[in-house]
Amino acid sequence: MNITSSPQTTDRTIRNRRTSSLLAGLFGAALFLSACGGDPAPIAAAAAPDTPAATDAPVVDAPAAAGPVAVTAGESPLGDILIGANGLTVYGFTNDNNATSACYGTCADAWPPVIVGEDWTVAPGLDSGIFNAVARDDGQLQLVAGKWPLYYFAGDTVSTDINGQGSGDVWFVVGTDGALITDGAAVEGESTNDGAEASADPAIVAVGQTSIGDALIDDAGLTLYGFLDDTNGIPTCDGACADAWPPVLLDSAELPAGLDANIFSVSERSDGSFQLNAGVWPLYRFAGDGAPGDVNGQGSGDVWFVATPDGGLIRDGGDEAAAAPASDDSESDDY
Repeated sequence: MNITSSPQTTDRTIRNRRTSSLLAGLFGAALFLSACGGDPAPIAAAAAPDTPAATDAPVVDAPAAAGPVAVTAGESPLGDILIGANGLTVYGFTNDNNATSACYGTCADAWPPVIVGEDWTVAPGLDSGIFNAVARDDGQLQLVAGKWPLYYFAGDTVSTDINGQGSGDVWFVVGTDGALITDGAAVEGESTNDGAEASADPAIVAVGQTSIGDALIDDAGLTLYGFLDDTNGIPTCDGACADAWPPVLLDSAELPAGLDANIFSVSERSDGSFQLNAGVWPLYRFAGDGAPGDVNGQGSGDVWFVATPDGGLIRDGGDEAAAAPASDDSESDDY
């Protein structure tokens, strides 16, 4: 009996045969790989576009982070000069040798060194090759330009000030080339606060008012001070100390007319010059005072104090130190 297949049965039979053939082929391939000791090969991913190897690219070191700018250039009546990070003029000290600072103690109070960290830098436009930093006695790093350790001046308060220029004929502003600018040292209209080597015109003293009481002032209105390390009326502030604390000098050992001999006297300094005393205290100005009434030196180092009209000293808080002679053997509690 002939059985005629329907079209649906024929299609199903063809599909079943194809499936069986495919399975048989995959089974055979697996047996072959197993017999050869191989694993089925993974399907390869699509190849990425060609890229240069890491070694083909140029190697560029990452730039180091820039440190704080220690100095920049500024304009002044003396030309282009160096300006510190605080915006104030910087100076060099001719008593410094071999890029080594000689300014410590009271000198550094009036002329604070320009201190930098290890990552300091200079402003664009300056020749970084002329700058260096040297260690001070306390281990801090002081910036050097050329051969000059750099300092600020306590008498400068704004960026245009150059009040320290020519002070004591040893302090000068620094040019952008690292050289001291000594021309025009006495700038017209600026206080130079000269030191011990200044002109010894007769000093006329008067009484002036300050924020801590009446005080002795010089003929320019600047406050006068006494130094506790001076004993028996003998001045001991010389050299760098006298740059920071210029003594009140006289032409001779003769007391200027008009001064009360019961209060004032004259002492001879180690260099043969003469200094005015009030009570037992040789008198000094402070290089950090720039205007009448300033008492920026008061209490400096706990040894510098404002001089009173009666020859005593004003301690912090307005208490007066006794005007009696200081002794080498003992020191009064008032001092």
